[in-house]
Amino acid sequence: MASSKITSKGQTTVPKEVRDALGLETGSRMVWEIEGRTVKVSPLEAHPFLQLGGSIKTGPGDIAEDIRKAREAWGAERNRRSQEK
Repeated sequence: MASSKITSKGQTTVPKEVRDALGLETGSRMVWEIEGRTVKVSPLEAHPFLQLGGSIKTGPGDIAEDIRKAREAWGAERNRRSQEK
């Protein structure tokens, strides 16, 4: 079982075996859920828009147009997900 200590500033180190198991890296965000006297810690999933990174080929051109295309793709994905519910 992994363990860590809380500092005077309320900080702790996530043990390496936990970071590896959850795929956490520097800058990863976590969600803390309190259930009675137990705390559940989970990786915070990226916003769906951020998961589209790299899905639109860009090159020399209009950045505003690239952003418009990315927003359209995100909107289409969001609509698809809402229709699945």
